[in-house]
Amino acid sequence: VVVLLPSGSLVAKPALVGDKIELDRVAALEDARFSDPDNVDKALALADAYLRAEHPEWALATTAQFVSGDDHRVHLLRATAFAEELHAHEAVAAAARSTAACDREGPKCGADARVRINVVAAPMQALVDSGIDPRKDPKGARAAVAGVLHATHAQGLVKDKAREDAKSTAPKK
Repeated sequence: VVVLLPSGSLVAKPALVGDKIELDRVAALEDARFSDPDNVDKALALADAYLRAEHPEWALATTAQFVSGDDHRVHLLRATAFAEELHAHEAVAAAARSTAACDREGPKCGADARVRINVVAAPMQALVDSGIDPRKDPKGARAAVAGVLHATHAQGLVKDKAREDAKSTAPKK
């Protein structure tokens, strides 16, 4: 019998670091996901917690089984995770799938979801269009993304639509 032990210089570190309450929340979400692995809402909640804990690769793995589905939230979360990992092409593709799913969902997918999709897609599209690799040219990537984010306007929001409707139905003088 041969027993192999790691060297004394090996230091084990936890994979997920955070406040106890946040770690407990992630553990509860993992338990819920394990008990009902086909539930997209539980998978999205867990994937969102992974994103907040700065583990986009875990969020991608958690949502992988739902990619073929037609839920814009899955594709938006995946676009966000790809953007966090600076995979611009994948982020743009996932955002496009999210927009397409949003179009098919109709009123269920509101203006707020479309704004979130655009906030993720626009900067990544700028990187794709300019051919900038954020790992090789971080300053150029920052400039391209900043230019898009400063120019992004949340047009067509529900609040703006409500304001326009109120003006059109107001009594004329």
